[in-house]
Amino acid sequence: MKTEKTYEDGWGCVPELQEAVEELEAIDTFKYEIKNCVRRSSLDYMVDEMKEILQNVLDKLDEIETEVEYKTIEDHD
Repeated sequence: MKTEKTYEDGWGCVPELQEAVEELEAIDTFKYEIKNCVRRSSLDYMVDEMKEILQNVLDKLDEIETEVEYKTIEDHD
């Protein structure tokens, strides 16, 4: 396993992970419609959009090198 040092305390050191989460958040509109019995979108549009979003998330996740352990560099002044 490879170790990378970073000043990031969170997962900002893995931009693809951030992009995947942002993409996932695009589903929130559809989740709201589904959970709150609100029909704004057509079924075919909603399904197509959700599939595209999920495929984009999978593509981003596939780009991530998972054999890396990130260590935060502590600033000791």
